[in-house]
Amino acid sequence: MPPLVLDMAAPLVTMTIDGQPLTLRIDPATAEHIELNGSAAQRLDLANPARRVAGRPVSRGRSRTDVGKVAVREVTAEEILVYEGRELLRTLAWSDRDPVAGADGLINPLLLPHDDVRLVHRTAAPGDVTTPMPLRWDQNRGLLAALPTSHGDIDVVFAPAAPETLATAAAASLLAQDFGGQLRGPARQRLVSHGVSRPVRDVVFARPVDVAGVRFGKVAARVFDWSGKTSIPDADLLAGEVVVAGRTDAQRQWAKLAIGSDHLGACAELRWTRTPLMMDVVCPRPAP
Repeated sequence: MPPLVLDMAAPLVTMTIDGQPLTLRIDPATAEHIELNGSAAQRLDLANPARRVAGRPVSRGRSRTDVGKVAVREVTAEEILVYEGRELLRTLAWSDRDPVAGADGLINPLLLPHDDVRLVHRTAAPGDVTTPMPLRWDQNRGLLAALPTSHGDIDVVFAPAAPETLATAAAASLLAQDFGGQLRGPARQRLVSHGVSRPVRDVVFARPVDVAGVRFGKVAARVFDWSGKTSIPDADLLAGEVVVAGRTDAQRQWAKLAIGSDHLGACAELRWTRTPLMMDVVCPRPAP
């Protein structure tokens, strides 16, 4: 199919199930399932046990996504969606939550029949620079770029639907080691995914971080999600002060940086291509 060009602020596509419309927001941060609002699944009667697809009973299942220490359990079902005259067999997932505003759900561009998807915010300017980011596909984690650090790689996710850039504790720790990061300020709640909010604190860097054409001096870090050995200096502790934390089972450590609209909103365009699997990020050139 020809390239798909959409407004980055509202990258919406419309599909149908049994002739009923389904509005989906393109989001490179999603994974193998089309994530639906529970209300959309109810409207489409997707949980009906008598429902059939292509004359056969619906293939159903269940999935679990851990958002920090919160487990989100979803129902999954394979459905035929019609898009631009094509029938697409895709797996839908939903819970009783409605986490997606302004659409019925989220879809990864890899699940569309386009080989070239452009999310355009504005016309590229002479001061913009294009940064090509090779991607890899992880069916559980989505489209991932890599940011090398001196102690390991960080998985970078482009998340234009997210209002704020977020780092896991592991990613924040790696960045803190390379760029002189310290925790500053109080904890606050931030929406992460699947309608789940988690506490975060800011990590402020002595030297700016440059990744994918984006520069930032601080990042919100999910330091309460992982209880292993991740350690970031805390600038708010008094001299000699000691923090005693409760002991809990350590979660799997994942170094992930999700770049949100707080930084991508300044960019001209995100361009995803299937072959090669790549994201071109067109953003203003960082100041020296």
